[in-house]
Amino acid sequence: MHIALLEDETTLAQEIQALLSAAGHTVEHYSDGHQIMRGLLKDTFDLFVLDWHVPGPNGLEVLQHVRQALKLSTPVVFLTSNNAEEQIVQALNSGADDYCSKPVRTHEFMARLAALQRRMAPPAANPQGGELLPGYVFDHVERIVRVDGEPIVLTEKEYELSRLMFENPDRPIARNRIMKEIWGREEDALSRTLDVHISWIRRKLNIGANAAKVRLVVVHGFGYRLMKMAPTEGDAA
Repeated sequence: MHIALLEDETTLAQEIQALLSAAGHTVEHYSDGHQIMRGLLKDTFDLFVLDWHVPGPNGLEVLQHVRQALKLSTPVVFLTSNNAEEQIVQALNSGADDYCSKPVRTHEFMARLAALQRRMAPPAANPQGGELLPGYVFDHVERIVRVDGEPIVLTEKEYELSRLMFENPDRPIARNRIMKEIWGREEDALSRTLDVHISWIRRKLNIGANAAKVRLVVVHGFGYRLMKMAPTEGDAA
């Protein structure tokens, strides 16, 4: 998972980040509410871990922004002061999915995250591939996509980019997130690598702006989203 961590205590933040990284997750650490608000403008996450008392907008305000303004259903785990029942209730009522008391107990914290990941995760994908959307079958062994039965040969990066988008239908994916997952680096301000690859897979997989079933569209100032078109929308197009 790609996790956003909001925590202003440096030592605790380093400990949590090390735990999550050792478990195979990637972590973006923010030390105040303004930082994470800015981060949400250019990145997407699979999980939020939010401390309550941080400079700027506090954890609860960030949670409310995520749920009410951004309309995100991304899982949220709250860090609260030990036995702070009022904080726990308020966080859960505002949309948090779980909480963990501070000081953090390592095994409990990781177990809560693992349980939350199991509850939120989609059914396990077939390691050899399968139909991710109607008419689009991914073959992870041959590294090809069959579109309505016709095999489409893609380069390695085109295949991984297509797979990322098709595994997250109707979800905006930030440019930075795509670059990190597919190319292993943040985007260079002058680079056109991502846009060129998007153009190629749009053409090869027939998912351009006028496609009837699936469209890969720009989310201006943020990234891209793969949209499933309703039958009436496809017919109208």
